[in-house]
Amino acid sequence: MKIEDKLTPELRKIEKEIDNYYKSNPLLQLPFATAAWYLLASVEHWVLIQLMQATNSQERETILDNTIFDLKYCMRWLWDSCSECGQIPSAYHDDFCKAGLDLFFLSHEYKAFVSAFTYGSRGDIKLKLKRFTIKPAADFDAGIEYEAYNRIIKQQQSQTAASSADVDKLKQLKISIHHSLRIIGERFEYKLNSKMVANAQEAVISPVYSQISALPDEWQFSRYNLGNFRRVVETISAIAFIHALARQIAIENGCLNMGYADGIYMPSCDELLERVVSYSGISEPSVQEILDDISYGNEDISDPDPALQPLIVLNSAVYAVMPHLFLGRSPERNMAVLLNRLPTEKEIYSKLTDEKEELIRQRFTSRLSDSNFRLISAGVKDLPDVDLAIISDSEKACLLIELKWFIEPAEVNEIIHRSKEIEKGICQALQLKHAFANNHVPLLNQLKIDSSYRLEGIVVSENWIGHASVQSSEIPVIQAEHLIEKISATESLESTLDWLVAREYLPKKGQHFEIGRKIATIGKWTVNWYGIQLLGA
Repeated sequence: MKIEDKLTPELRKIEKEIDNYYKSNPLLQLPFATAAWYLLASVEHWVLIQLMQATNSQERETILDNTIFDLKYCMRWLWDSCSECGQIPSAYHDDFCKAGLDLFFLSHEYKAFVSAFTYGSRGDIKLKLKRFTIKPAADFDAGIEYEAYNRIIKQQQSQTAASSADVDKLKQLKISIHHSLRIIGERFEYKLNSKMVANAQEAVISPVYSQISALPDEWQFSRYNLGNFRRVVETISAIAFIHALARQIAIENGCLNMGYADGIYMPSCDELLERVVSYSGISEPSVQEILDDISYGNEDISDPDPALQPLIVLNSAVYAVMPHLFLGRSPERNMAVLLNRLPTEKEIYSKLTDEKEELIRQRFTSRLSDSNFRLISAGVKDLPDVDLAIISDSEKACLLIELKWFIEPAEVNEIIHRSKEIEKGICQALQLKHAFANNHVPLLNQLKIDSSYRLEGIVVSENWIGHASVQSSEIPVIQAEHLIEKISATESLESTLDWLVAREYLPKKGQHFEIGRKIATIGKWTVNWYGIQLLGA
């Protein structure tokens, strides 16, 4: 069925002009290896300066997240437009390094236009054009707390993971780097060894991964299991962390130009393979398969994204590892997205995802095992299955839960797709709630309750609750761990139901977040958009 285009021909013409604006950047005239190096080196240098100036962990997380997201478009422009291979630069070049940052900043502006045009095309918002300014006809303030909730939950998870770092091992790592570090003008080098990598993993990388990893290591794909995939990415992330740390130590010890020329770790393909095999303990064939899968643009990925495939192949012999691209805080999410896109693994991943809801259910059961609640999962004829019911017979209260665990969306099209999953869960919960209101006997029998109980339905999502447009006044949507912590803390299902119905779990504007107005500019065109600023670092 053809979907009606909700944009005017004039806006479509402007969209095409904006889509092609990047083509005037000088890097597009260079071979890929040359252009990609200038882009990555410039962005790594820029993000290092931003992180050094950041005053709190929340600001640092935002810088990293935005950097990784903003790399998507500018890397894609080079990938689509540049000829293959080319010479790899080894020094700062004022014009090309500036061009790298210009392309990166253009990518940052571009994502606001993408959001506006995508939502406008679907009719989710109406775009108005006044001379050279595009802006939504309606205000975004209504219901923005749902989007803020998703941001806050993600931030809390990242901070919990980061707090687990081993300070002593980090000190040992710094000493090891310092002892082997050599500085020659604006270049630096150091001797990487297995002890350094082990310390980096134990001090920083593994604690972060263990806090945010919820999928089982035993999940078997066609060429490796999930545990091996994690181990390889952790190993490269540890090497990336060491390289970034070595650069900082070199800067502190007088390395000129902040070590710009060596900001990107560039091992030969054979060297990285040997190191990862040695440091991870994974077999060479499995490591090679994983390296191939996480190499940018490999495996017929139709829409390559450096967040998913952060290993950049500059030419047939050399990889580029941009340290802060590997040090983002969403490795589990990115790993899941990649496996779901790989032609060889997509079908297997789809089958395994059926186990995800069972993992959430097991977590509820385990964490609430000492309570006086009954936990039930059951099928009911002519109704959706009861994914999980939490029942307090003493309070005559029942919470019916629809469980959802999908890949956290990071861009507009993913948000639209995941929103449909949330809507589906809400519809299923509504069916069960309405059946209870109508004294549906099979449902009452399965739950072992009667019509005198108070029953509420909700959707519980592992990582994302959707935006305001998909919410229901009858069915709250909340993140899984947040609900578990609330029930565990109150030990009262009745008060938890009140808390959910009143939407007290949502953050409040002015207390937990503020809305920032953003004006993105490309050429002569601007778009009025918005951003959420979290309060309280």
